[in-house]
Amino acid sequence: MKRTGKIARLPHQLRDQLNQRLHNGEPGVDLIKWLNSLPEVQAVLAEHFAGVPISPQNLSEWNNGGFLDWLATQELLEDAREFAANTAELPGFTDGHLADCLAHALTARYAVLLGKMPLEGALNPDLLARFHLLHRLDRHVARLQRRTDRARKERLAEAQAERRPQPTPAPAAPSARAAATPPSPRPSASPTPAILPALANPSRPKTSPALAGFYEKP
Repeated sequence: MKRTGKIARLPHQLRDQLNQRLHNGEPGVDLIKWLNSLPEVQAVLAEHFAGVPISPQNLSEWNNGGFLDWLATQELLEDAREFAANTAELPGFTDGHLADCLAHALTARYAVLLGKMPLEGALNPDLLARFHLLHRLDRHVARLQRRTDRARKERLAEAQAERRPQPTPAPAAPSARAAATPPSPRPSASPTPAILPALANPSRPKTSPALAGFYEKP
């Protein structure tokens, strides 16, 4: 349930300061004077409320609404801190497990609150406000669970990567130049002699002087 009053429009830091001072029991007159004197409060009032200052009625409405929400939040946060302190020494309670335990604690609060809600008739405004507060806290815890789950998975992946054996590098493929050519056959000791060219004009056989006339043409 979103509040829209004058004090609800103030910055978150100022509302926290006001709630803390209300918790400490400071008088309402002093708190109203302090708020109306702040420049950031005057800027909010000028923008959304025509410059009308914060009145005792405004502070009373906040005291019965937003301040009660703040007290309930502080109570739950204190319970969570106490819960974390009590379980920190137990084995196995890492950050991720603690987020799960916070989710279980909020679920238990839901169950208690639902047990107080009537099945018929109008709902108590205080119970309804606490229900909406638990719903907002539940969303914060859900985001915390998702964050811790991601961190847990990353740590697990890193641990597995460190334990995984490194692959053996594959031998380099031989280059084209390194490929051995088949050896040529060993040359024969007696190579085949080249064929002698034929004589173009064979010479006449030599004859004796007695047969010289026999070969001459008539």
